[in-house]
Amino acid sequence: MTDYTHDSDREVIMDPNPKIAQKTPFVVDEKAGKYAWCSCGKTENQPYCDGSHKADGLCRPMTIELEADKKVAWCGCKHTKNQPFCDGSHKDLG
Repeated sequence: MTDYTHDSDREVIMDPNPKIAQKTPFVVDEKAGKYAWCSCGKTENQPYCDGSHKADGLCRPMTIELEADKKVAWCGCKHTKNQPFCDGSHKDLG
């Protein structure tokens, strides 16, 4: 059982060549609520979407709702296979 839900009505479109924001996760103590994770790496408000992707239209954020307060390791490299969470993919980047 997960302690979050995601907006399954919207397809998350990943930028095929996202900007690597950092090669480590953004570890944050989050409160229960909705969050929009930046999937393109262009936001100035990492790890959250600020709409910067709209300039090129290549991607969309992933919106999730945390059902309880928790520590989250948001993906910083934008190459995770477990969107929006870090899965260690940054270790394989050059």
